[in-house]
Amino acid sequence: MQSRAPVACAARRAGGLLMRWIIPLSAAGVLALFAWLLWPSAAPLSGGSLALRTLMPVLGQAGGEDPSAFAETGGDWEFSFPRDHGVHERYRTELWDLSGLLTDTDGRRHGLRLTFVRFALQPPDFTRDSAFGAGALVAARLSLLPEDGEAVVEERLSRDALGLAGASVEPTAVWAGDWRLSGSDDGGFVLNAQIEGRSLTLSLTSAKAPVGGDRALLPAGAPATEGADPGFHFYLQSRLAVSGELAEAGAGKGAAKTVSGSAWLDHAWGSTAGALSGSRGRLALNRFALQLGDGTELMCLQLRRRAGGGTPIPTCLYVGSDGEMRRFARRDLTLEPEDGAWASPIDGTAYPLAWRLAIPALALDVAVRPLQPDQELMLIERLWSGAVTLSGRRDGRAIDGVGRMDLSGYALADDG
Repeated sequence: MQSRAPVACAARRAGGLLMRWIIPLSAAGVLALFAWLLWPSAAPLSGGSLALRTLMPVLGQAGGEDPSAFAETGGDWEFSFPRDHGVHERYRTELWDLSGLLTDTDGRRHGLRLTFVRFALQPPDFTRDSAFGAGALVAARLSLLPEDGEAVVEERLSRDALGLAGASVEPTAVWAGDWRLSGSDDGGFVLNAQIEGRSLTLSLTSAKAPVGGDRALLPAGAPATEGADPGFHFYLQSRLAVSGELAEAGAGKGAAKTVSGSAWLDHAWGSTAGALSGSRGRLALNRFALQLGDGTELMCLQLRRRAGGGTPIPTCLYVGSDGEMRRFARRDLTLEPEDGAWASPIDGTAYPLAWRLAIPALALDVAVRPLQPDQELMLIERLWSGAVTLSGRRDGRAIDGVGRMDLSGYALADDG
């Protein structure tokens, strides 16, 4: 099953639960809520054929009544690579979310986003009666956004039967049809995909070790008990060097263009129920995954009230060029929108697309701008999620960069 669409998202709760959410969200951003936030809609915004709520009864009943059919997260995870790049079959839900910015030989930039979400229907030891039987569903979404043209977007929902879709450990891979993200011998990845006459063949080399861990990303002093477990195990591959080829639609044989750039991979696995609860709450989350030109990265979150008012709460995780991590709380940084907003063509929802980020301890002050304004997405709710560029100064010298920005909670909930 395939369809095309833009997508969406949001975050959580108010009142006395505020601090409970800040701890896991500041640790891993939307990864703690990844399935709920990143499930690709299989219907365009203007009308619905398949929405996440349609699958809820199926996902809610999968695995029978035995609560031990799937593993729970509980406790820290001892990461081992390349094994943890692959599937974790004992867990109900798993996400691979790759985003990047590519530049071709003509200097033209392209935003790239590839997301796989695996929903287990049966535990791995379940015996299938037929080769047509499926133990999991794989949802996937691929988008290519040229800086000066219209985005190409495709979404898929398939079964892990007859080789239609799936995920594995040996070899390390996740796929849906001819979209395939595979592990490479050097510890990186290889991406092969076809979309509307375009062909992508990319090599993604890890420039840094994965930033891992359920507690390694938590703020210093975070409690190890209630509220500190986000419900998922996860890691971030904060910088992947990308090289390869992009063949445009209609290009003759051998006319593929060389592309290069950088990418970011989020990988998480855990249970489904909490992530798919659908509760929207009064809080919303903005997320910024940023790669600076000096070889460092920032993941910044801003927790705010949907209806406005109050003071938004920002926090940033900094990954140095040597992999060292530092955390910056609200008093250590400025993360705020600047003048001007982009209005959604759907209903006029205003998204603040121009942002300023300043961290005095890093002598950093940068402007965040969209590669292209029209990058609105649809999930259970709508959000703006797409490629951005950076420009500014660090230590008195000019600096640039690329990244991804997710802005949730600005649009009214779609109840249809």
